Amino acid sequence: LILFQKGQTTTPPPFEIFFCFGEEWPDQKPKEKKLITVQVVPVAARLLLEMFSGELSWSADSIPLQISHPDLKDKMVEQFKELHQLWQNQQQLPPPPA
Repeated sequence: LILFQKGQTTTPPPFEIFFCFGEEWPDQKPKEKKLITVQVVPVAARLLLEMFSGELSWSADSIPLQISHPDLKDKMVEQFKELHQLWQNQQQLPPPPA
């Protein structure tokens, strides 16, 4: 950030932090193909970068929060939960008379 501020590099430093849950990472798959990824943007780092680049335009509305849309994986999880509940219910039933 200091080198960028001094003009010694033209590329601003990355300040996003990515977390991946439930899978190995990094690997050959792009982060967009992971089951659960979270991008964290430290507001202080972004503000410093915007201050040094002259683009400071921060407001509470400018912080985007994004939640993924339900897809096939989410539906599969719900189906597994239903199957598990059915299995638990069957385990609690008394054995049929012989």
